[in-house]
Amino acid sequence: MFYGIFGYVRIYANEQNCLSLLNLCMERGYSYTNFQYDGDGGIRFDCDSITARRLLSRCQSRGICVAVLKRGGFPYFLWRYRRRVGMTLGLLIGACLLWLSGRFVWDVRVTGNETLTEREVCEILRENGCGVGSYIPALDNNSLENRVMIESDKISWISLYMDGTVASVQIKENILPPEKESRNPANLVATSDGQIELLQLYRGNCLVKIGQAVKKGELLVSGIYESPNAGIRYTRAAGEVLARVEERFRIEIPLTYEQKVYEESRIGAISVEFFEKNLKIFQNSRNQEGQCDIIEDKKDANLFGICELPWSLSVMREMPYHIEEMTRTEEEALTLAYEELERTLGAWSADAQLLRKSISTTVTDTSLVLDCTVTSVKNIAEQVEFEVLP
Repeated sequence: MFYGIFGYVRIYANEQNCLSLLNLCMERGYSYTNFQYDGDGGIRFDCDSITARRLLSRCQSRGICVAVLKRGGFPYFLWRYRRRVGMTLGLLIGACLLWLSGRFVWDVRVTGNETLTEREVCEILRENGCGVGSYIPALDNNSLENRVMIESDKISWISLYMDGTVASVQIKENILPPEKESRNPANLVATSDGQIELLQLYRGNCLVKIGQAVKKGELLVSGIYESPNAGIRYTRAAGEVLARVEERFRIEIPLTYEQKVYEESRIGAISVEFFEKNLKIFQNSRNQEGQCDIIEDKKDANLFGICELPWSLSVMREMPYHIEEMTRTEEEALTLAYEELERTLGAWSADAQLLRKSISTTVTDTSLVLDCTVTSVKNIAEQVEFEVLP
């Protein structure tokens, strides 16, 4: 590493001069590395450029014949390309930037988050002075941790430590206490028409029985008890009233529809984001005519997949399009209708036990209509609070 930065020289001496050269090195205290014997009895070794300059001067004054086999390292590399000023200057600037980049935050990694996303945690940190591009020597970890815990009601504990140029953040989220159940008196009211199949009650005065038909909005379980001895008592009715209900779903798929037809895309803008500073390097100056979608393709840079780099390339593409009227066949419309019905029943059936369904379809001049009648058993009881007058 030392030789690579400050340069090195590989020196050779034949069999007649090798002993004199080694004695000179021992006498003057010159250090060397990579010592090797050649097949012809000669020797070769490497020494740094400063030591080599002194050694060659002494050899010349004492008449010791040596040869320079190779010069290498950063100084000699620059000297070789000394006439290419741009390359040399670019290397120097790159080395300076590499040194400076080690003093800024390149990436923020979050652990311990459950409900908060990493983006949300990074936003909270950025608001308190820590993010990609922050100057590392200026960061006061203790002060930042205290500010985050004081200002954010979502984080109860946080620890920030720097791992090189990566800010590693561990957090513990606030656990909100569960909402207390209301103690106001309430009735159980039917949410739909149905026939009672099963009663599972915990509290309340039941006003219906199994096999009874009820209407939507009808009182099922009362939160009022009346007793000749105790008088009127109020409670919060609770439980489930399972009933056989019949529901209808209608799905309509038009036979003609409008669709976007995209034309040839073009690049609208190219920008580079470096340490969260955005630099636009290309902008399409041509005026956009007609309708157009804008699609942004952002690629974050990384070092061979090992770590993230603090810059990204963003390409903004313009996608011109025009609207065309399309026609679908009855078979295609029927397929779409069944797919939509499957999604609808999938969301609906989470709270119901399906018993039977019947499907009918009708085709008009403009659309295909699918009607589905579903018979199921579901809980139709809903708590409705009421006020008690003094």
